[in-house]
Amino acid sequence: MNGIRKPAVILADSMEEYMAPPNPYKNPPKGKLNLLELGRYARRVGKTVDKLTAEEILQFKIP
Repeated sequence: MNGIRKPAVILADSMEEYMAPPNPYKNPPKGKLNLLELGRYARRVGKTVDKLTAEEILQFKIP
């Protein structure tokens, strides 16, 4: 071996954690949007989340 890993092996390493059942005792990774407030805003303006514009969604970006 020359020390170079094949892409399939690298993908298999990351897929194992991805496909594992969630651990309820471990904190989930932080998201990039405040989804709770985004959903509340969508309900308040009478739209579904997928109908909101990019400007409306970016209001809820977490710094």
